[in-house]
Amino acid sequence: MTLDLTVHRSVGEAFLNRAAAHPDRTALTVVHAGSGDQDSRTFGDLARRARLRAANLGARLEPGSRVLIALPTCVEFAEVYLACLLAGLVAVPVPVPGGSASATERVAAVAADCTPALALTTVEARGDLAERLPGTLVEAVGDAGAGEADLPTRPGPGLETVAVLQYSSGSTGTPKGVMLTHGNLLGNIVGFQVGAGLSPDEVFGGWIPLHHDMGLFSQLTAALLLGAPNVLMPPADFVRRPIEWFRLLDRFGVTVTAGPNFAYDLCLRLISDDMLVGIDLSGVRLAINGSEPIHAPTMAAFTKRFAGTGLRPDVISPGYGLAESTVYVSCTSIGVQPTVLVVDPAAVESAETPRLRTTSGGSGKEIVGVGRPAAHQVRIVDPRSLRPVPEGGIGEIWLHGNSVGIGYWNRPDLSGEIFRARLAGSELDWLRTGDLGAFLDGELFVTGRLKEVLIVHGRNVFPQDVERQARAAHDALVGFTGAAFEVSAPDNRIVLVHEVSPTLPAGDLPAVVAAVAKSLTVEFGAPIRNVMLVRRGTVRRTTSGKIQRVVMRDRFLAGDITPVYADLDPAVSALAGRSHA
Repeated sequence: MTLDLTVHRSVGEAFLNRAAAHPDRTALTVVHAGSGDQDSRTFGDLARRARLRAANLGARLEPGSRVLIALPTCVEFAEVYLACLLAGLVAVPVPVPGGSASATERVAAVAADCTPALALTTVEARGDLAERLPGTLVEAVGDAGAGEADLPTRPGPGLETVAVLQYSSGSTGTPKGVMLTHGNLLGNIVGFQVGAGLSPDEVFGGWIPLHHDMGLFSQLTAALLLGAPNVLMPPADFVRRPIEWFRLLDRFGVTVTAGPNFAYDLCLRLISDDMLVGIDLSGVRLAINGSEPIHAPTMAAFTKRFAGTGLRPDVISPGYGLAESTVYVSCTSIGVQPTVLVVDPAAVESAETPRLRTTSGGSGKEIVGVGRPAAHQVRIVDPRSLRPVPEGGIGEIWLHGNSVGIGYWNRPDLSGEIFRARLAGSELDWLRTGDLGAFLDGELFVTGRLKEVLIVHGRNVFPQDVERQARAAHDALVGFTGAAFEVSAPDNRIVLVHEVSPTLPAGDLPAVVAAVAKSLTVEFGAPIRNVMLVRRGTVRRTTSGKIQRVVMRDRFLAGDITPVYADLDPAVSALAGRSHA
């Protein structure tokens, strides 16, 4: 049965409808693996607490005021988030400051951009956040309190009212606030429900941060609006011990979960056979792999490695989404085996007419399908001519649909360029995603980011392919992060900045660089010699784990990266103000 959420005027109204239908059903449970503590709310209690908070906020703030939600994964996050949507305020989810330098910088940048009227955070973080946001009222979230409360008497939000400012990951530059309306959120959840084939009996669960669009919408909001139980754990618990994710899935009977590709790889590396004793994953129906490039060998290895837990081979669901379209665009449906094409690298990497051309014999480049879009019209467009490309041709992915946001906060010119693009000869507004992909037999395939494509002797080379090949070249890079980008010196040169194992002796570093440079040159058929090895934690990632290649390029050119060893062409060294290593 598919719930028609579009009959509601707002997300808050849709949630209250679910709560009224199932007041005693558990809505949200937050589990802390280290202590064993857990905190739960039924739908009825969550609705009561959200109304209390909404009454309080509505009495203090004008409709449309921005409320910064700087909270970890906790039941209070859900209460405050729903309260904002019920009171006609704009929720602005951000990471808790202080956890990392990038998280703290992000919070300050978001606050400067959207000028919140109020920031709600933990008791521990309140003082630090107040110092960093001197013009903003900062409060500890506290308890919602007892009793009942009526919602504000003023007219409530409608479908066109902005509900959330969801800041983009910032993987290609400064984060931008995407304005998402109540209608956008409702439409996206309906698309996710239909496209993934979700039933009314699902149990959601996982660890993705709630300030990230996949965590906020595909985990939290989807479960709340579909009336499904949801079990969450802090992201740090997963990173420290990935087995805790499996234990959560088993203990609570989770059927729908999600994670980026690195999470599945981390499980392969850090979960031992003895940890799996007693783990039963046969109830998992959908495990979305999205938010970053999907690696076909990782998917195959994951399902094979953990088949003994009852995990079915069709559970991994490659997906595609972005904040500019709320989150969900497509994923493979429950019970559908992912499509992995083996394609001709020369055809994919052609700078003039790139296309997916399958090869015979099993040799070539593997590309993973991300399903058939259910909530959007999709076009694959030549970014130069602004005309659709033929079936199988690679171009920029353009979207049109009711879950596409209305623009970037305070950036009208950029909003017009990105959210109101026009195909040649068309009057319809389209979202330019900045992602490259192709359609083949009705399925979408994503190949890379338009801004990050590297040009090597007339070929389009994708940075994630360079980074993966480098890790395959030497064990000292396995499990660490790299960033490949292009510089002009004066012709185009590829630079790879990659973290290296801290246990590797200094005398072995030149051999690592030589092995990586040789492997890259052979694989891509052109000299790729500029390799810089750095300490763990040097390569910048967004708070959702995406590699910030543009940021790393800027830092490299500013001479702001300290290597443990580097071998750079003299011309490339000069760009960064360095002497040749």
